[in-house]
Amino acid sequence: MENVGRWRARVGRPGGETESEFEFTEDGTATLVLGGKGNGTWTATGPGTFSYRILEELTEAQGTVEIAQDAVLNGDEFISSGITKVRLANGETVREAHIRIMAKRVRRT
Repeated sequence: MENVGRWRARVGRPGGETESEFEFTEDGTATLVLGGKGNGTWTATGPGTFSYRILEELTEAQGTVEIAQDAVLNGDEFISSGITKVRLANGETVREAHIRIMAKRVRRT
């Protein structure tokens, strides 16, 4: 459970970068707490690796953003990558992109 804590992240998307914060708890909960709001789970996948899945609800019931990432942990930093899908409220996928995230731990919990 080396990844438990709060992490400040640079999220590389097509067209630029944004900042977010994630929180991973010992019970396997993954939360997007800044740069959007969403909940999901994380799972250890091996020594120094984990995956996380978060569903972000868009405002005004416009749809969701499905975040699916595989991460490599190195001390108080991790790098992850994966596919993010934006879906309308009716389930239609309107965007799909490869996302790369670089994060530093800001707090252990």
